[in-house]
Amino acid sequence: MTPVHRPPEFPNEQGLARQLSSVQQTTMALGGAIGTGLFLASGLAVNVAGPAVILSFIIVALVSLLLGRALAEMAVAHPTAGAFGVYAGMYLSPFAGYAVRVSYWLMQVIATGGQLVAASIYMAYWFPQVPGAVWVLAFAVM
Repeated sequence: MTPVHRPPEFPNEQGLARQLSSVQQTTMALGGAIGTGLFLASGLAVNVAGPAVILSFIIVALVSLLLGRALAEMAVAHPTAGAFGVYAGMYLSPFAGYAVRVSYWLMQVIATGGQLVAASIYMAYWFPQVPGAVWVLAFAVM
C-alpha cells in the first residue's frame, strides 16, 4: 500500500490508510443512524404530528446528505485524522476547531445518556417490576 501524501498543514500526520471495506462502512453508518432513541422519539413525534413527520424526516435527510457530501469533499482535499474539528480549525479559526470538538464531545455525552434512558424505557415495557435506574446502570456497565 502506498503512503498517503501528508498535507503541509499537518507535518506530524502519519497519513491515513483505506482499510475498511464497503460492507464495514455501511454497517457503521447504519449503526450510527439507528439507535434506541430513534424509535422512541419517532413514536412520540408521530403521536404529536401524525404522518406529517415523514416530511420532516425527508428534510432532515436532505440536509444530512448535503452535510455529509461537504464533509467528504473536505476529507478528500485534506485527508487527515480529526474530521470536522480539523476542518473548522483550518477554514475558520483555531478557536472554531476547539469549539467544534468540545460541542461534539458534549453531544456524545448527552446522546449516550439519552440512549441509556431510552433503553431503560424499553426494558420497563418487558420488565415493569425492575426500576429504570437499574437498567441504566446495567447498560452503562456493559
